[in-house]
Amino acid sequence: MTDAQTIANRFIEALNQRDFEALARLVHEDVELDSMTGQRTVGADPLRAWLMNYLRRFDEQFGDVVLMRDAFGQRVAADLTARGTYRETMEGFPAASGQSYSIPSVLIFEIEDGAITRLSHYRNIRVFERALAG
Repeated sequence: MTDAQTIANRFIEALNQRDFEALARLVHEDVELDSMTGQRTVGADPLRAWLMNYLRRFDEQFGDVVLMRDAFGQRVAADLTARGTYRETMEGFPAASGQSYSIPSVLIFEIEDGAITRLSHYRNIRVFERALAG
């Protein structure tokens, strides 16, 4: 079995490279995504669609990654910086005009039997909105 931190790191690398085939190999078919907007997405294909839609609007790269693992090796937290360009307006957010931003974010991975079963995405939404508003 592959170490949970390695799986989380591979996911972040694949996300940065927009390698959705590699992402699909890392997640369970019934993976759950809890997004920063409070929306829950269930399933590998819906996750892929959600990520593609999100990244079309927010062209993000994740860096400064610090991984932390629980004592049981099933959960991994990734404290990181999201650097991006807001390219297309998303409902509930300010209008997009190519704004650049750099904000702290957190990804929490739950991993069972070598596959990501749940992914939670956190960031201070108020700080994010202020960065997008200029």
